[in-house]
Amino acid sequence: MKITRAAALYWGTVLLCGYGAFTYGRWAVLELLVRTRTWPSQWFSFDAYGYVASMSVAQEVVFWIAVILAVAALVMLLRRSKWSAFAYGGFFLASLVDWLMLVGNPFISMGMNGYLGVTVNVIALSAVVMITVLGVLGTPPPRRS
Repeated sequence: MKITRAAALYWGTVLLCGYGAFTYGRWAVLELLVRTRTWPSQWFSFDAYGYVASMSVAQEVVFWIAVILAVAALVMLLRRSKWSAFAYGGFFLASLVDWLMLVGNPFISMGMNGYLGVTVNVIALSAVVMITVLGVLGTPPPRRS
């Protein structure tokens, strides 16, 4: 089975965009577990309750916008929609604002994780734009015979 360049670019982009959705999905699950008071504190040394309590309302709004846009972008990408570039661009901006709002948070060490995430998201956004310009998106996937 030969993989075409378009298919390789498409699935590579899906994986890159999936990183953002997975990362924000993990934090969304953590937040939901804390809000429902079901976070297993005894299993982890991370103070999730303190972390969630330390976030401002503005940061919560930006975070949930990023979560929604990350999932929407991934779904649109899987449906080969040209609009996925706009959704991922919105996610990128929201995630960048969210990350910058965490700079003074004592519960999160602003180490290399944030820089790695931003780098992967820039590459993913570039890949989505590239496959959109190349015409990979907006066309249905080839049928197998």
